[in-house]
Amino acid sequence: MKTSKTIGFIEDYVKAHANAGPRDIYKLVYQSFMGPEHLLLDLFHSKEALSEEFELAAPICGPVFEELVPGTDILRVNIRAFKAKKGDCETLWKTLKLTLSLFRPKPFEFTETWRVLSPILAQNAGWAKDIKLLDDLAYQSNPQPAHHSEKFRREENPSYRIVSKKAIEGIGGLLWELHEKEIKKQPSASREIMPDVAGYRPEYEIDIERVGIEYLDYPIVVLDKENKKQSTVAKVRMSVDLPSCWRGTHMSRFIEIINEYRGEITFIQIKQILEEVIRQFQARAAHLTLEFPYFLEKIAPISGLKSLMEYKATFNGEIVEGKFDFKLGVKVPVTTLCPCSKEISENGAHSQRTHIGIEVIGETFVWLEELIELGEKCASSPVYATLKREDEKFVTESAYANPRFVEDVVRAVTKELSSRTDILWFRVRASSNESIHNHSAFAQITRGKQGARLKCHSE
Repeated sequence: MKTSKTIGFIEDYVKAHANAGPRDIYKLVYQSFMGPEHLLLDLFHSKEALSEEFELAAPICGPVFEELVPGTDILRVNIRAFKAKKGDCETLWKTLKLTLSLFRPKPFEFTETWRVLSPILAQNAGWAKDIKLLDDLAYQSNPQPAHHSEKFRREENPSYRIVSKKAIEGIGGLLWELHEKEIKKQPSASREIMPDVAGYRPEYEIDIERVGIEYLDYPIVVLDKENKKQSTVAKVRMSVDLPSCWRGTHMSRFIEIINEYRGEITFIQIKQILEEVIRQFQARAAHLTLEFPYFLEKIAPISGLKSLMEYKATFNGEIVEGKFDFKLGVKVPVTTLCPCSKEISENGAHSQRTHIGIEVIGETFVWLEELIELGEKCASSPVYATLKREDEKFVTESAYANPRFVEDVVRAVTKELSSRTDILWFRVRASSNESIHNHSAFAQITRGKQGARLKCHSE
């Protein structure tokens, strides 16, 4: 919150509305961050109430829009002024409904803003009692709204609805034209105002599930069990949902957001980044994937030679309808030796490189090293970056003594992960690049907390 701007805004509001008291200021701040959701819990009666109020409203000359706290996306639409400009109730209702769909309340930001304003307003001796009552509403886990003061209602007869700027753009029509005339951004000295083509209505009004950027190389920091931290470079993919009323999204905002976390992107910041994406794009869903190389020092089994082994790891975070999920993933290269080939051959058996992909949602923190160790343990043999001849002999013989199908591998990993109470969900997939067949073989198992599974055909 930009404190000085907000305080200045409230001072200007009080000057413009001589009848405004603490309840009216509280309501203004509440609406800025919480939007109209509390007014639209019952859509049927909300529409009836708007229709009745619109019909009875006496048209007046004046501005249609009143901006709220700086930096928020919310405006008040004066019903009487809108009616005087030949506005219709149906357009306002559609804008309200779209606002409800697009806008996400920000209770934390509201509470923090009120925490700054409350002691300043309480300096007015006549307001102290009301401020204490309003503090009780603001500091609940789910902040509560307040009505306008009797004096404000009597003297100013407020008649308005709360809508978002994005919803006004999305519905278009007269409301958008009036918005462009009344609240027109002034060009700065360094940048001319240019049309926002992404905000235009599309030719085909179809919702898009995900739109964003991908294949962006970006430095991140990963927690390392042995060395505390490891710097690496990730391939970044970021996306949001896009409603049917907008032609495109603003791709540059993704880069701007991730630049704010330059040099400190770890899994801890993923939720913060996604929350900022939701806020700036007014999205219902946001996704962030980081794919990166992760290195561990491995020791050859006989010679003891040390070398760095690369693993492909993934952080996958998303917020959908307010719910945050984080998946940790890693792809572990291993060797598998075919049990069938060993059984039917007098000399030798074919083996191949297999990749075991493990994804988990943990109730607590899970180390990449744990998943890597588990994958290697469930294969015929691990893979090493550097081996001497004595090591090769050992690895070859170990794999021959421990043949595994891809089915064996995924079942073994599943057994281990299922025994852990801190793993809420997982997926394990083994893909074998067959050495004597013109195809690859794979197997996959997914489990949730309840351990649901597909029944065997014989059951």
